[in-house]
Amino acid sequence: MSVELLRDAVRDDGWWLLVDGSEQSYVDTADPLHLEFEYVQMIACVLDACYPDDAPLAALHLGGGLCTVPRWLAARHPGSRQRVAERSRQIARLSASLGKPDRVTVVVDDALAVVGNARRASADLVVCDVYDGPETVTDLFTIDATRLVRHALRPAGLYVCNLSDAAPFNLSQTVAATLRAVFGSVVMLAEPSVLRGRRSGNLVLTATDAEIPLAELSRRAAGGPLRFRAVAGEDLTEFIAAARPAGVPADLPRSGESTGRRLL
Repeated sequence: MSVELLRDAVRDDGWWLLVDGSEQSYVDTADPLHLEFEYVQMIACVLDACYPDDAPLAALHLGGGLCTVPRWLAARHPGSRQRVAERSRQIARLSASLGKPDRVTVVVDDALAVVGNARRASADLVVCDVYDGPETVTDLFTIDATRLVRHALRPAGLYVCNLSDAAPFNLSQTVAATLRAVFGSVVMLAEPSVLRGRRSGNLVLTATDAEIPLAELSRRAAGGPLRFRAVAGEDLTEFIAAARPAGVPADLPRSGESTGRRLL
């Protein structure tokens, strides 16, 4: 695996993380509230809708990169206690070279092992953003792994997952079905052009046993500089179609893999 840290040509304090030549992560160390990637903006949209004040949160991040979301959360919710699982020691070192946000601990370990060892009801928030190069790591999206996340979350805790996918969305359908089998409420965010199958892109799934403020989330998703669509209820059921929860990693399709299921 080739890992590079490159300074941004536009923003003086911006940095890109490239893995095997693919842009994997971005952070502006002087302005952690600046979010370059669309999917990170979607994650921030979800968190702002669900946690509208600046109260500190207890967060577990599965996948670290340059700690973009932990840095954003530390600035948006000062005093938050955060733990980050990053499998690559090299990436963890590069992130640390850009400075460590307050109360953020980075653990060099497998994400599934970290969530499996998490204390019960210890987190307000779990964010899953684990990639192997350009491919989404799917081991964390089985029924058993999802139950481990639920075990780590407090009763009203929030699970936010980032997936890279393309039509016919079989990976996202299966993950959404798995989340619905474990949590009481699931909402998906995506750009309209991605949902229409015009291009590949990122889909952000949010799951909780509490109530997701769908009206507020939809308002924020539709009103920002980059507009997303919030898919929930019957629309999400239609999207999931015939997909079933994943019992083992082998049940999870690769991004964009076709199994003949119908689309939204």
